[in-house]
Amino acid sequence: FTVSLLLSNLHLTKSSKMEEQRVSKQEDIQFADTDHATRDRALFDQIAEKYCHKDLLPATRHARRHRLFQTLKSVQISPRADVLEVGCGAGFAAKHLEGRIGSYCGVDYSGNLIHYARVHNSGPEIEFVAANIKDFQPGKSFDLIFAIGLLHHFDDLDSMLESTVRLLKPGGWFIANEPQPGNPLISLARRVRKCIDSHYSAEQKELTANSLLSACERAKLSSVQIVPQGIFSTPFAEVSLHPQWLFAPVSYLACFIDNIVERLPAKAFHNLTWNLVVAGQRKEH
Repeated sequence: FTVSLLLSNLHLTKSSKMEEQRVSKQEDIQFADTDHATRDRALFDQIAEKYCHKDLLPATRHARRHRLFQTLKSVQISPRADVLEVGCGAGFAAKHLEGRIGSYCGVDYSGNLIHYARVHNSGPEIEFVAANIKDFQPGKSFDLIFAIGLLHHFDDLDSMLESTVRLLKPGGWFIANEPQPGNPLISLARRVRKCIDSHYSAEQKELTANSLLSACERAKLSSVQIVPQGIFSTPFAEVSLHPQWLFAPVSYLACFIDNIVERLPAKAFHNLTWNLVVAGQRKEH
């Protein structure tokens, strides 16, 4: 999996100069960006089309759907829940969750990604907003807020979590799926990818279980829980592997195996996984 991932990333790097950059219309929003955030937003604006394409391929789409539901499974979601996704990208989670929740709002500070989200995933009770979460003022609060692969992009994690938790209803849940450094081979693959893939931010970092736990506690979240996620399926969620006729069934098999493995006690495979899922609840009072 790691070799395939690195070869695919090398192919993307060679073709990135030929990618046409699409600029979408954006709301008149003031972004409270640091230099780090500005660079990150510019990167995702540049790669938006390629990033969206991942979810249009069967192998990648299935693995990303699997990761979404494995991330959210620790919380029982009401079919009337108001849900916010921070860092929604091209917004495909909205369609995966359709019929399972009351409403969905996706926020991302890449206007180009929000453009693709509206093109592919608009629908009743679905909203997409181009905004920095620190500036986002929806005029309502949410039962559930989740983020997939987002926290490690922030240079000020505490400020981001504070801005996010204030949007939760009392008793509401925040859930995030994050890369973790527990497996040294996986960490090495990520470091190599930073060097060869221009689509992969070199400024992102891996967060340990302890650092995630401490950040959630500083954000005054309670009942914090952390579980490992993703062994065989994660490479398919991250990289578009070709040919699809070959990798699509392998992706389905990888997700099936992960479903079984992730039912085992967390200690049995904690340091083998690509990711950690952290969940915390806003206190009632």
